[in-house]
Amino acid sequence: MGKSSDFNIHEYQQSLTQVSSHTSENRFLHRLHCVILIGQGCSYSQVSNWFGEHPRTVERWVQHAREFGVEGLRDEEKTGRPTRVRDDQKSLLKIEITQAPEEFGYRSRSWNGRLLQLHLKNRYHIDLGLRQCQRLFNELKVCDSASIA
Repeated sequence: MGKSSDFNIHEYQQSLTQVSSHTSENRFLHRLHCVILIGQGCSYSQVSNWFGEHPRTVERWVQHAREFGVEGLRDEEKTGRPTRVRDDQKSLLKIEITQAPEEFGYRSRSWNGRLLQLHLKNRYHIDLGLRQCQRLFNELKVCDSASIA
């Protein structure tokens, strides 16, 4: 590939970080790569610099690998409350809230937190609080939080 001045290493590191955080399998492979490099004699600071991780994070991954084997590098099961609005519902909802509320029989000309709350209850039988509806707007990147009532 030539000298490191021939390309922007930072750009490659950013791409790796984006790809490695995308799925649990990619995160697992990322951790595995880091642990292998430590096992090959690289220092924690080298590996953490190369991969944009905190040295303590890499140390923790190595410790998990020692305690639990390769499977110790996989994501742990989430124990929190499951999502109330499924991904398929979010996809449909994103399309719906780009349309005028009148198309769904509402009197309002624009969407707001209260109307989204009502829409979720009527169409999806989901009860969410006002603040949760506002967060959902932000997640779907429909409008900025300043324009949400």
